[in-house]
Amino acid sequence: MNINVIQLMSPLHGEENVINSLRPSMNFLEDNFDVNYNSQENSDGITVVWVMTGGVEGKFKEIYPWLKKPIILLAEDINNSLPAALEIMAYVRKQQEKAYILHGGFDEIKQEIEKLYFLQEAAKKIKDARIASIGGPSDWLIASHVDFHKVSEIWGSNFVYIPMEDLLKSISEIEIASQDDYFSKAAAAIGIQETDVQAADRIYRGLKKLVQEKNITALTLKCFDLLDPLKNTGCLPLARLNDEGIIAGCEGDMPSLFTMLLVYILTGKRSFMANPSKIDKKANTILLAHCTVPTSIVEEYSLKTHFESGIGVAVAGKFAEQPVTVVKLGGRALDKLYIAEGAIVSNTYDEHRCRTQIKVQMEYGLDSLLKNPLGNHLIIVPGKIETLFRGFMDYMEIIY
Repeated sequence: MNINVIQLMSPLHGEENVINSLRPSMNFLEDNFDVNYNSQENSDGITVVWVMTGGVEGKFKEIYPWLKKPIILLAEDINNSLPAALEIMAYVRKQQEKAYILHGGFDEIKQEIEKLYFLQEAAKKIKDARIASIGGPSDWLIASHVDFHKVSEIWGSNFVYIPMEDLLKSISEIEIASQDDYFSKAAAAIGIQETDVQAADRIYRGLKKLVQEKNITALTLKCFDLLDPLKNTGCLPLARLNDEGIIAGCEGDMPSLFTMLLVYILTGKRSFMANPSKIDKKANTILLAHCTVPTSIVEEYSLKTHFESGIGVAVAGKFAEQPVTVVKLGGRALDKLYIAEGAIVSNTYDEHRCRTQIKVQMEYGLDSLLKNPLGNHLIIVPGKIETLFRGFMDYMEIIY
């Protein structure tokens, strides 16, 4: 890991004396990181301002404008370093910028540097993302529209609108090809013909073509608009895109897609976008269902028809009983958060719900879900990630 270290010391102490007094810290830095000292360029990695002595506040103020943000200060327990770092920290906060002080044992400092590097890289990936809305949001998502300008101001992401006509044209240019191994892994195909799978494959390839042509990181699809012209759905194509690391959501639900993308960036995990179908407050359980799920996060899956329309190819996945996190970003600026942890306790099979169905025993959070919902979908992530997710929101200084 590369770190750029800016050394600040007062001439009153004498440079040689300061370096000698802090030799253990210098050895620690050079033993654990690729260190570049005193560069004024925003190089790769993170920049650490090493407050080696007191009396350097004025020097810091001079260099502050060109320092990479957020400001990370390394404070020692000698040479009046810590009080100087606290003064600098207060100054930076007055500029309404993020700042951190590294202080303590070497193991603790190493972990904090690695954490800040990880968070910085995650923020960069979100900022660099090109997120596509294909066809816009579904008509029923009356509370899930976002202000792309505000979202870009907070998160930095770029948003692209692609008309449904562009996707239909892309699909029409795809020839039917022999199916690869991906489509033969299903445990069963119930009510599905080979021609249905071939049509779903063409949708997948048409989406993939748009992704490559327009350099798309993630996409959400107004999938019900495929039912009439193609007599098929986006369920299986979206599952496959997710499996390939192209995060894809349905119904044109941008808040859900953005949540899925952030989950993937922070954890490397694919997630399940689903409808809350039933809440049992006494048992503290929630039943979640949808017609698409990444096949990489389930134990097995079958192909069935799409629930609402009875046509096309949907994915009925079977989850392992395991801890999960239920999460959703919402609001017009995607700056509101619902998050709670629980565990999958069973898979259910009810013909009156979407095809992948799980019951989750929640540890907490159902009351707030009913009182302050962020829309009609939730995102289910294998494992417990609440601490990591909230930590990133705090790093981004999003008050949720």
